[in-house]
Amino acid sequence: MPRAWLILFLAFATAAQADQRPVLSLVIDDLGYSMENGRAVINLDGDHTYAILPGAVYSQKLALHAHSLNKEVILHLPMQSIHSTAAHETNALNEAMDEDEISANVHSLLAQIPFIRGVNNHMGSHLTAFDFFMRPVMDSIHGYNPGLYFLDSRTSPRSVAYAQALDAGLNSITRDVFLDDEPNPESIRLQFNIWLTRARERGSAIAIGHPYSHTIEILRRNLPRADREFEFMRISRLIEERKLRGFSAGWRDQLSRLEPIIQ
Repeated sequence: MPRAWLILFLAFATAAQADQRPVLSLVIDDLGYSMENGRAVINLDGDHTYAILPGAVYSQKLALHAHSLNKEVILHLPMQSIHSTAAHETNALNEAMDEDEISANVHSLLAQIPFIRGVNNHMGSHLTAFDFFMRPVMDSIHGYNPGLYFLDSRTSPRSVAYAQALDAGLNSITRDVFLDDEPNPESIRLQFNIWLTRARERGSAIAIGHPYSHTIEILRRNLPRADREFEFMRISRLIEERKLRGFSAGWRDQLSRLEPIIQ
């Protein structure tokens, strides 16, 4: 390898590895129904991501508010749940739709929220388990804007959404922790600490929370403390960062194999 190229690769790897702090990515779901709670979570310090429901009363205003603060906005795409008693939106994608209906509805819902950088699923424990439903969903997102990413909220352990998003040519990533599946303070604090532990162990971790009063208060108190040890990062940047770190690690391996030749 020519010396100039070697120097370039070493410089690139060094720059990519400059900040080695573990990364925390926070996503707040279900925004659109409460202006007060929505603004409270959007106003939290840090580079976070906000998933906004289409068709809710305050969706547009909250998207505008988040964008005005340079926060990342994504579409919180409603999908059919396995639980018949679960709250669900009338505009949710469901198993009765054929591919043309899925595509038309996805495009319509994407157009409802301004400034979106990506999509994640709202509910969807039923639909995300089937590739024949997820394939047209991901193809439709890609057809609307191939620059969008898909965050698999993993509301089902059988979810194929992540794999289908990649197959459709979308950037994709998966959730690690739900902060407030049990929305009591003790459980939220426990899940918050699990989020931090996973980031320490793996280098990064994604948590999803909701605009509940207890969640907001615990985040308001604990995010500033976490900022000393961790870097907060929006989802779109985390996706790119993981690519970059993987690329850099690969080049370090290749360079190590070249060392005997260089010597």
